[in-house]
Amino acid sequence: MYHDFYAYYQVGNEQSIDELISGSGKYNDILDTYQKILLLSTAYSKGKGAIDYAKSGDRHKTSGLKVILHSQKKYDQYIHCKLNEIKLLEIDSSIDITLLPKGSWILEFQTELEKPFLSKDDIPFYIIENPVKKDAVFGVPYTSATTWKGNLRWAMMKKFLEERKNNPEEFAEARFRHTLLFGTEKGWEETPTGWAEYIDRMCPDAQTLYREILRKMFNKNENTIKDPHVEGMLHFYSTFWDRIDLMVINPQDRKTKTGKNPIYFEIVPEGAKGMFRLLYVPYYWLGKDDEELKNKVWEDLAQTITGLKAMMLEYGFSAKKTIGFGKIKKLDSGRLEIKGFLPAQKFSNFDDILGCVGK
Repeated sequence: MYHDFYAYYQVGNEQSIDELISGSGKYNDILDTYQKILLLSTAYSKGKGAIDYAKSGDRHKTSGLKVILHSQKKYDQYIHCKLNEIKLLEIDSSIDITLLPKGSWILEFQTELEKPFLSKDDIPFYIIENPVKKDAVFGVPYTSATTWKGNLRWAMMKKFLEERKNNPEEFAEARFRHTLLFGTEKGWEETPTGWAEYIDRMCPDAQTLYREILRKMFNKNENTIKDPHVEGMLHFYSTFWDRIDLMVINPQDRKTKTGKNPIYFEIVPEGAKGMFRLLYVPYYWLGKDDEELKNKVWEDLAQTITGLKAMMLEYGFSAKKTIGFGKIKKLDSGRLEIKGFLPAQKFSNFDDILGCVGK
């Protein structure tokens, strides 16, 4: 008797793969679509023929992952069921800022993709080499909070730091404000590496100025740490997408002009929708009088919105964004609320949000 799920339900040939996809034979009790996809990975023990068939079928019949994701859109149906579960559990729900400090704000809006979104899942074993990132519990494709944070920080670097690289004072001040928004830069050590080193090299004359501003803000006496590590005031949430698809790239031989080794990618396709949420809590401005607090919050909000507009519409937020992947077509059902300064406002584009700033 088999006691291992994958051992008992492993696929061994084309017939068993077809039965798995249709839910017939010994697979009639496998109702979870995501589990069917994971079982396709067992074709790797049966050789190249079984692997290729588990991915897309053959020239005579479409089967495998291609049927689930593309031909019959079975996984889209699965996603919609899981999204309903997520809503019932209030995992992907609106944020209440009632108990947060004055000046805190919540920005949320529905997005629709204009270009496909690509990302790399960290699942150890899968039927294709390029699965899109999915939530580990629900199996729904998503853009993680850390992905949003990294891409927005990069977009704001392009908009606010690159244009100031010839002005060390302005560069250092803008970099400091970004540190307050996003937290300590990656690679922020005694000898900077990674992102911190990259920003240092962008404007070498601003390095000392930036560190002086940072220490003045956080080092209250000589016994405190030399280079402080700080938490950012922006808090990101994951975005769950409502669709998934399969894309294939088939590199061609230079001589024969034919392709023999197609490369499959899972993608979140054009037209997919998801909810973006961003929370801001003004830790570093608390204790200031209302007018100064309002001005600081307004400045942070205006910069953040400018960065969001650039990330969403201009640069993208996906893998392969340099060739246009991961841009949105439009945003809908937007809401902005600033505790103590601005009641909930509806908007339908980024210019509307900017119009709310300073009211």
